[in-house]
Amino acid sequence: MSQIPKCTLVPTRYLAGKDPRCFLSEVTDLPEDARVAVVHIPSYEAELVYEDTGAGVPSLLGVIAALTKCSGYSKIAALYADGCLSLAVALGNDLQLANVYEAPDFTTAEYFIFAVMKCLQLNPEVSVISLLNRPSAQEEMSLYRYFKGVETI
Repeated sequence: MSQIPKCTLVPTRYLAGKDPRCFLSEVTDLPEDARVAVVHIPSYEAELVYEDTGAGVPSLLGVIAALTKCSGYSKIAALYADGCLSLAVALGNDLQLANVYEAPDFTTAEYFIFAVMKCLQLNPEVSVISLLNRPSAQEEMSLYRYFKGVETI
């Protein structure tokens, strides 16, 4: 299982003129010598602030970017790999959630997906979930039991 990336999403207007390290250290334990990087997400007027470990940008950035390829008003994009669920949800052009969860198995990943759906008061029966990687046949059937559709983008 890979380590969960240390990252947070900050509205662009809040980050202007401030040290991004402050925002990241508020949500995670950050070593003093940690390098912090920022990626601008113009479509949502947001900044992805993350610990730069040399492993590249967290997968959450790709999941957020994938929201533009999702169909419908409720856009749900997810990537489950290596015990980590990266999940982003937008309603129209408004980003509602972008987060990474430790999920040692697909059932746990589904738990987080449904908890987010409930929190945002979204009905999976009228929603399509878009996955960035192809699920196994069993995982896909499990999602189809709850969602209107499951697509791979």
